[in-house]
Amino acid sequence: MNTESLTAKLLDLVEGRETPESWRNWWDEHEPELETLLSRGEFLKLKPCRHGFQWVPVFGSQKGAIAILEKSGTAFEASNLYQERYLAELDAFCKKQKRVQREKQKEFKASHPELFGRYPKFSKALAKVLDPSDEIKPATTEEQIGNQESVMDFTLPAQVREFFLLTAGINVFTGVIVELSGTFNLTIHGERYCVLGEFWKEADGDQLLLRPGEETIWYYAHEQDKVKRLCNDMTELLEKKLARYLNEH
Repeated sequence: MNTESLTAKLLDLVEGRETPESWRNWWDEHEPELETLLSRGEFLKLKPCRHGFQWVPVFGSQKGAIAILEKSGTAFEASNLYQERYLAELDAFCKKQKRVQREKQKEFKASHPELFGRYPKFSKALAKVLDPSDEIKPATTEEQIGNQESVMDFTLPAQVREFFLLTAGINVFTGVIVELSGTFNLTIHGERYCVLGEFWKEADGDQLLLRPGEETIWYYAHEQDKVKRLCNDMTELLEKKLARYLNEH
């Protein structure tokens, strides 16, 4: 590998004569030589990234190659091929993700009619933002709820039990997690709480809390190390607080 052969290869790349496969194969074959021939910055900018998209690595390397050729004063005509292929690939990916999301939403509505009947505002807001990675669990049973209460030595409020009888839990990437299996006891500033889940109201990881013998929902703003009152009960949490939050996100 010498400067002349490198320049010829960079021209092939910049002017659109490479494919993702040919560029990756060439790079893998010559990487050790390139690391000594180029400056550290040039090497890193030229190196094809590891990426899920086929055309991103060659498109990124093209930018690095342009910088090297410009620095050496080599004339070239940059091709838009890689950018166009990448944008087409990205568009196809986005369309596929939207199809998957619509299917997930449709499945959610069909699988949880009781949830829509009991909490219409929350369910509609959830359906709009539902991501393929989100999880809506099937309904739990009175026995399962009782077992979890025994483990915690904590009686869940009636409205919380009602929610879990419709679904064992939800886990939404935007920052809402309420799962029966994830409930646990926590002492904050000397007071005992049951952690119902997470609601990223003020910061990632803020927790939903219950006090013994109350329907009231509290939350722990961990960045402020404060427990704050959130709403009167589970229905208000879902139909007002979480529905609004999901609509905004």
